[in-house]
Amino acid sequence: MNKLTKTIVSALFIVPVLFSCKDNGKYLSIGKPEFISEFPRTGQLKEIESFNLDEVGLRDIKVVDTLLFVDKAGVLGTIGNAWVIYSLDGKKEYGGCMRTGNGPGEFIYSPPYVSSCYFFNDNDSLFVHAPNESKSQILELNITRHLQDSSRTPHPVIETDYLKNMSWAVTPCGNDRMLITQPYDNFTGFQRLMYENDTVHQLPITKKIDEITIDNNNDPNEINILGKVVHYNAAADKFIESMAYFNQINIYSADGTEGKTICVGKKLDDIRQVEQTPRESRRRAYMTSAAWDEGFAAIYYGTPWTSDNQSYNSQIQFFDWEGNPKYLVELPYQASACDIDFINNVLYVIHQSEDRLIAYDATEIVQSLRNL
Repeated sequence: MNKLTKTIVSALFIVPVLFSCKDNGKYLSIGKPEFISEFPRTGQLKEIESFNLDEVGLRDIKVVDTLLFVDKAGVLGTIGNAWVIYSLDGKKEYGGCMRTGNGPGEFIYSPPYVSSCYFFNDNDSLFVHAPNESKSQILELNITRHLQDSSRTPHPVIETDYLKNMSWAVTPCGNDRMLITQPYDNFTGFQRLMYENDTVHQLPITKKIDEITIDNNNDPNEINILGKVVHYNAAADKFIESMAYFNQINIYSADGTEGKTICVGKKLDDIRQVEQTPRESRRRAYMTSAAWDEGFAAIYYGTPWTSDNQSYNSQIQFFDWEGNPKYLVELPYQASACDIDFINNVLYVIHQSEDRLIAYDATEIVQSLRNL
């Protein structure tokens, strides 16, 4: 894999650059992109060998307070709980939630990724808001009470046709809000719309990139070129977008008044060039991301997206909420999800090809994110 960063501890450089007027490319940048040449700290991860989680079909993970949520919705066709809840050391299973099925509070196809849902505490209880797009609902579950009484099911707190008719992806973000990614009717582009009080409005900071379209040649699947994974953090009140086929991350506030694009490298990927590249040869840039009060991380591949399940290297890039690089980790395999337990300084990573959750000592990463 071609590395975009130098894996040495060095000074930090972020260079804003204006595109040359001679550049005829098409880019998905919020304002002037900031190019990152190096990370100030790098390190080798030390596996915590005592950790062993006996689960298969891993799709996603989420650490919330003292709980580890394991998302097994990747096991297609399985009826039952898609999320399993464990203690942080993986030694105690508390139960499951988010059931697939067609009953009240159930998901017909598959529950959303656990890391894309909105978790919050209220009145000494942990809650989650999860989009159920097939039923045009945002469901709420009191996790604390559910662990005491597993018969409790999620109930709708928002019901709106905006979800069914307009949504491609939905990111709940508290206060009865959600960010809706809506495709254009001809599937040539996306709009980012904030839902509030049963109305939607476009975010001012993303209007220009919302206008960017592709030539899909009558193949609606080509819209995936513009695909992204979105995560939200309440403390920062910001979204991050890790782009699937472009070497960039977009950061913008929930009120849509500020935002930026960062790129680990010297130049943004050109949409026109990606369009002209055969689908099987297109480089997969970012797989997914994770967000915390202290900052965020993005998993970078940089290799063609293949179906042979071949193992490649990957990176986990860590940033603060201003987009400043903080730490870089190189992995000898493709990671498909990650999260951090900031209480015990543990990084959890899903090893994609082995379908295994690995725990690492994250002390240095946590120190970097906290500027210690």
